Amino acid sequence: MHLWPDTLAGRTLSLLIAMTLVLIIGSAWLLHDERRERFDERNRFHLLDRVVTLARLLEDADDEERLRIIERVAGRGDDIVLGDQPRVNSPSRHPLEHRISHELRRRLHLDDKSSVRVRIAFDGHERGFRDERDGRHKLGHPRDFGGVSISIRLWEGEWLNVHTDNFKGPPPWAGKTLQLLALLLVLVILSGLYISRRMARPMAQLADAANRFGLGQAQPPLAEKGPREVRNTVRAFNQMQERLQRHISDRSQMLAAVSHDLRTPITTLRLRAEYIEDDEMREKTLATLAEMESILSATLGFARDEAADEAARSTDLAALLTSLLDDHADLGGDVNYTGPEKLVFLCRPIALKRALNNLIDNGLKYGASVAVRLNELSEGVKIVIDDAGPGIPEESLEAVFTPFYRLEASRNRETGGTGLGLAVARTIVYAHGGKLSLMNRPEGGLRAKVWLPHYNGE
Repeated sequence: MHLWPDTLAGRTLSLLIAMTLVLIIGSAWLLHDERRERFDERNRFHLLDRVVTLARLLEDADDEERLRIIERVAGRGDDIVLGDQPRVNSPSRHPLEHRISHELRRRLHLDDKSSVRVRIAFDGHERGFRDERDGRHKLGHPRDFGGVSISIRLWEGEWLNVHTDNFKGPPPWAGKTLQLLALLLVLVILSGLYISRRMARPMAQLADAANRFGLGQAQPPLAEKGPREVRNTVRAFNQMQERLQRHISDRSQMLAAVSHDLRTPITTLRLRAEYIEDDEMREKTLATLAEMESILSATLGFARDEAADEAARSTDLAALLTSLLDDHADLGGDVNYTGPEKLVFLCRPIALKRALNNLIDNGLKYGASVAVRLNELSEGVKIVIDDAGPGIPEESLEAVFTPFYRLEASRNRETGGTGLGLAVARTIVYAHGGKLSLMNRPEGGLRAKVWLPHYNGE
């Protein structure tokens, strides 16, 4: 299982999402840290103001007024005790405790460091000192404030002990903040999806055009869109396609001229051969001229690659094969078909019929019978043609596809053609994006396997 997407659009989108998540998480962390710092600062100064004000009020008040002040302040949730012993028994140790202690001594004009003692409870538990309320040592996170205990030595050795639970940490993330971050992520994903698809679309169009052009289908020039690198690639493809099409067109015109220039003297020679008085010489000359014309026609047909000029259309391959086999059966050939009664397939029917006919004709020339099998596969179709002939030497199974190649021993030379039949067949199959291969059957004879893929040939 591959977690990294395989497409350009998928990889671009994944990279964009990953970078956005890192940015959001980093920004959220910094924002949260800043919120904590601001909240801590605000809490600290608010606490200091209350404690300093309370200490000054108590110092200037008589006993009865002190009780009223303590009752009033305690009613707001603070625990206030005046006594001869401090509730906080040890000096401050946490940096925040030191800062609060120092600020209180400065405001109250107290020089003795031991005159102010501060303990902060973290998450409801005190950190590293004995909790006088339950006698246990507890630890907590330094940012999860549960309360603050302060002991201040006032006049005549009295201690003002204040404990407040109102010194809390920053509130949790607001719902609107989380919604905003989620909305930002969704917007990034949607915009990234749109951008990545726009970036990948020219490459997909280029791949499709290259595939079509490789199958011999003429394509209009592609629009040069997208990033500069993609535009340069598309421009190079358009120029390559234009040059190749011009080359093919020039070659076709040259072949047409060659065909005209060669057929004219052959026709002239045939007319002159008719006046040869020696019957045997005349027949041999005419036969030679006919062979020359046949070779010329086959060569020009192979060079023109007529399959590339034919438009693809839906064709019943089963009907095409049975029609070919019926024609050979009418001429006395021993043929057999196995396969579906109907199989509609997108192809160039005239060219494909020529290729299959060459294979069947070869099988009947060199074998007593031919069996054809048609199968539909998920990725295309497979056509198998078996003959009952002598087969081909293993070292020549690939060489026979070379134009004008003719076997000298394993095949009947007198019935051999021009040596272009298999070359033409493979060229046509290749033009369909397929494969053609030969193999000797274990039981004897030759097997030709044709595989044709599904493709959009419009």
